[in-house]
Amino acid sequence: MGNSPYIEGDIVEGIITSIKKYGAFLSFDNGYIGLLHISEISTNFVNNIYSYFSVGDEITVTIKRVDKDTKFLNVSIKDLPSDLNPYREILPSKKITAYLKEIDFSKLEKSLPKMINEELERESKNEY
Repeated sequence: MGNSPYIEGDIVEGIITSIKKYGAFLSFDNGYIGLLHISEISTNFVNNIYSYFSVGDEITVTIKRVDKDTKFLNVSIKDLPSDLNPYREILPSKKITAYLKEIDFSKLEKSLPKMINEELERESKNEY
């Protein structure tokens, strides 16, 4: 096959064509398709890929691997530069961390078991 229009490290736009539990499939120009594996979305744990994307979404990804013979791309979001990555890990600021240390959570800690039990009782009464 000829030369690929894509090379590893390129930042490209792709359209999501289908979503599976393990990743999203994308369509690219020139008949290329790609897989965005669930582990390549964010440095944070991604529990439910369906809460991130919908079929038809156009997303920006970086190319990790190109197979010129099959026109298949392995792509990533977490390897994008941080200004292009909507799912990068956002660390709390020092101001927020200091503020949280000053809050007295002891009242909440005492009342939490009661609140949980009340919620569980409410749920069990509303069972289908």
